[in-house]
Amino acid sequence: MPPRAHAATRAPPRLLSDAAPRYPLAARNRRIEGSAVVAFTVRPDSSVGNARVLSARPAGVFEESALAAAVRWRFEATGRSVDGVRTLTFRLPKDG
Repeated sequence: MPPRAHAATRAPPRLLSDAAPRYPLAARNRRIEGSAVVAFTVRPDSSVGNARVLSARPAGVFEESALAAAVRWRFEATGRSVDGVRTLTFRLPKDG
């Protein structure tokens, strides 16, 4: 049981400052919605590094915007590096 308790301490740190991705203008104009799954490392100082897109739908549309948002996230500082994954969803506002 102690290994399980130790594994629980590896939970990702708490997100303190979220940064919403900018909706790509070409996608907005063409009414395209989708998502991007971003893997990243929370550095000991709370910043994000090594951000990379694991998958995106549709491909080639939201990756750049997702990565630009990821580097602006800030997490609770833990003094160690922790890997994480987040899915960013791109949805257009409903009209009327």
